[in-house]
Amino acid sequence: MEEERYQLYILQMLEIKKSTYCSIDQLCDLLEISKYKVEKHIQMLQIEMKQIEPDASIVVEPTGEVNLTGVTNLVLKKIQLHFLERSPYYLIIHNFITQEVGVETQLEELHISRSLAYKYQKYLKHLLREEGFNLSKNQVIGTEFHLRSFLFGFYYDVFNGISNPFPEHCKELASNIIHYLVSYHDIALSKTKEHKLNFFIAIWLTRLMQGHTVSEEYVKVKNNSFKEYLVRMIQTHFSIDKRFCDKEVSYFFLFLSLEDISHQFMDEFLLKEVDQSAKTHTQLFLQKLLHDFGFDYLKLENSEAIVDGLLMINRKWLTYHFRETTFVSKIQLKYFQEINPKFENLVGTFIDRLDNKLFVDSREKNKLYYDYLFFLITNIPIEKLEEPIFVYIDFSHGTSYNEYIRSMLLTLRSMHIVYEEKLSSKTQIYLSDFAIEGLSCEQIIWKRPPTPDDWGELGTLLIKVRGEGHE
Repeated sequence: MEEERYQLYILQMLEIKKSTYCSIDQLCDLLEISKYKVEKHIQMLQIEMKQIEPDASIVVEPTGEVNLTGVTNLVLKKIQLHFLERSPYYLIIHNFITQEVGVETQLEELHISRSLAYKYQKYLKHLLREEGFNLSKNQVIGTEFHLRSFLFGFYYDVFNGISNPFPEHCKELASNIIHYLVSYHDIALSKTKEHKLNFFIAIWLTRLMQGHTVSEEYVKVKNNSFKEYLVRMIQTHFSIDKRFCDKEVSYFFLFLSLEDISHQFMDEFLLKEVDQSAKTHTQLFLQKLLHDFGFDYLKLENSEAIVDGLLMINRKWLTYHFRETTFVSKIQLKYFQEINPKFENLVGTFIDRLDNKLFVDSREKNKLYYDYLFFLITNIPIEKLEEPIFVYIDFSHGTSYNEYIRSMLLTLRSMHIVYEEKLSSKTQIYLSDFAIEGLSCEQIIWKRPPTPDDWGELGTLLIKVRGEGHE
């Protein structure tokens, strides 16, 4: 267990630093272990990696520099899952969830001693208590709604579309439900939404298979053939009483709505406290937008969509309390601080001032932060908040080449770049292949065509100019 944990740490560090220098000594300092142990972990990691991706390799140079090759983010996720599925901790808790069998019954599968298995179980009980759940008579119990949300967050994140660990019966029913939804109700599902819905249904049905039901109705559902289909399915396969069927069906349609898969089935949102809090926080944010920037969203053509979108984000947060595990590093945060500083500051200060009691876990703040940030960047024109950067493009090859470069720069539109037709007192960056002395603005001279280093130089300069504009 400890060996595999260190191997994963090493792999993650190498992946993060694969475009920069990394050495054995750096890994020793970061992990606080000896050089011998680091080299041993790398040797073992090489063996594990070859099982997943034959072309993946870690090369240790005579100088001590360590280079990672053939490891994409997908390969990294597969290796992480490979380690997880062998972990006794995972096997024990997964068997409790899917089969509700005790440690004694699991011993043959675990390949560990009885005493060690019970030691792992004791630690798992501790982890579950920290999340507000308990392990009793081989069952993981707690508030059923929140337990399902917790399980969904865990399984969806670690399996990431690579595989599905739930009972075949539940996976088959999940596929049937999705097929019915898509075929009979004209719902277009992206692959990521289909995968997310598949996991949600598999967890839902796995809990029903073990006789665990939710205790309330979450949304009023319009009468429709899909609702009738779900009720029949639940009663046929899980022998659930009719009064619980209605609650379970509302649980399913709540997810369809809050995940923006389909709103056509929901008649009314019944979680009144959540709804009131969501509306309150939506208005507080819009008031902050007006106060900080003098920007009135009502002047936008899509003002209603902005309110509805923020309300949906807040409902989802306050209902499920999902956590963010994707965008978490300081490097990722720094990117938005540099590219969209006003958007970032607006969202960051708003999230930081929210009452901590509203969050079950601090990682919820990360998810809420990015949900808000991405929504605003894609729904409020960048020029409404961010100051423009004035760029003049003037290559010696002529007008067509200038237009070509401008079209390539469209990928930078999130920085609110204004392209000038001629040099002016506003020009902040002069972009050309021809040097001109005496310009009062920043000047970048590119090769033809521009190299990756040229693009990197421009990106660095844009960030510098943007930063100067906010000083």
